[in-house]
Amino acid sequence: MKVSEKMYRFLEQFLRCLIYVGIGHTAFEVVTIWRTPEVSDFWYYGLAVPGLYYLVAVIVLTLFIMFVKK
Repeated sequence: MKVSEKMYRFLEQFLRCLIYVGIGHTAFEVVTIWRTPEVSDFWYYGLAVPGLYYLVAVIVLTLFIMFVKK
């Protein structure tokens, strides 16, 4: 499957954006949970929950880009 160079660049930019938003959201969740005294012992949920949502999307998009580039 071949796509145009413009579409390929768009997919790469979207992947970068998704990674940056995922890192930012995950960091925000960790700090929010860490600063809340009632749930501060569960700070790792801030890594797991948003991190997995973005990780799955990043992996799927990366595999798609690799498939398209061939």
